Amino acid sequence: MQKITLVRHGQASYGTDNYDQLSALGHEQAQILGRYFHQIRTHFDAVYTGNMVRHHETAQQILSNMPNQTHDFTQLSHFNEFDFEAVISAYLSYADVAMPSPNAPRAEFYRLLKSAMLAWSGDHLSGLPETWHGFQQRVVNGVTHIIKQSPEAKHILIATSGGAIAMLKGHTLGLSVDKLVDTNLQIRNASYHQYLVSSAQIFETSFNQIPHLELAGNTALFTYS
Repeated sequence: MQKITLVRHGQASYGTDNYDQLSALGHEQAQILGRYFHQIRTHFDAVYTGNMVRHHETAQQILSNMPNQTHDFTQLSHFNEFDFEAVISAYLSYADVAMPSPNAPRAEFYRLLKSAMLAWSGDHLSGLPETWHGFQQRVVNGVTHIIKQSPEAKHILIATSGGAIAMLKGHTLGLSVDKLVDTNLQIRNASYHQYLVSSAQIFETSFNQIPHLELAGNTALFTYS
């Protein structure tokens, strides 16, 4: 079987004009992860990312802090995050509610996102680029694709987003929608998640791991957005 390590991108630029880039803290989180992987003698035989800037930047920071590790990676849209702005917009119309103010506590946004995702999963929202089940199948298809593309790779790295990681976990463990959504909202920035895979089976071996950030001794590195 092959080993796959999925990494959620470092902290993105929440609250700015362009969310899809790492913040200064996000760059630091990914650098720390790269140094940790090097310290524990991890080597990746193949590296994949989604198409988003925060995915690329995370992979680049990890790999640049791993001496003797290739810096090359392949982009696959299978590992892109779902369009959460479209999902929220559709939910606001569906539920006839307003967006929290820019100065509202971040918890209010998370509550809105959870409600929107639950409505999306029940096919209550219209005009979206993909369905809930279509998103999950896209991620699973991505894993199947990289197994075929890199059959000799013993260890594969995928830099992606929390939604894609949660969807793979939900598929692998048969989670209910409620549990999958709750899991999604608990995934930390620059956390890693590991699986053993074959053409017929997927086994989860670890979830939401951040020993690299814990060892750094700075709780400001523990973020979720």
